[in-house]
Amino acid sequence: MIKLLSYKNISQNAELYFDQFRLRHREFIDRQDYDVKAHDGMEFDEYDTLAAQYLVYSEDGRTALGASRLTPVVMGCMLKDHFPHLVDDHAILSQADVWEGTRFCIDSRLPPEQRRHICQSLALAYVEAGLELDATHIIGLMPTLILRSVFERSGIALDRLGAPHAIGAHSKIQAASIQVCVEQITRAAATSGLSKVMAHTPI
Repeated sequence: MIKLLSYKNISQNAELYFDQFRLRHREFIDRQDYDVKAHDGMEFDEYDTLAAQYLVYSEDGRTALGASRLTPVVMGCMLKDHFPHLVDDHAILSQADVWEGTRFCIDSRLPPEQRRHICQSLALAYVEAGLELDATHIIGLMPTLILRSVFERSGIALDRLGAPHAIGAHSKIQAASIQVCVEQITRAAATSGLSKVMAHTPI
């Protein structure tokens, strides 16, 4: 099950909240050699603020097996600050009802079928969380292959925000937008069989 964590419910989910940062350290620094900040085995950056909401997949309520971060773009936007060349129309980068999804990761030590299930669950959770947060769109950047294999194959429709570019070790990184609407959930349920992947936790 996926919980939506924020500063408002850390006290009830402290172990899970901090374990997602350890998962990020393993997946982004240890495995992919990202040059980002770390402290005490946890990875973080300038977008881990009080405005951030965290989607965390766990089976025991304490161990993070998958995670992603959501932030309102008006409170800081990675695409706007670091990768504006990936977006053709910059208007979407300053809209109050648009959120950005970043730091999408799955525990790479898990078996393939479990990783696939967590990927699909997080993809659907983007839309479920977006509805809770009154967002109209969630934007982000990923390798084009991941956009297709994680989101579109899970039934989540995407709009590309610009052409793909080579960034770092990836030959094709692309920005995309997810419209937040009930129809996305309906399509995802028909495609992957998943529905209501998020636990109801106070925002």
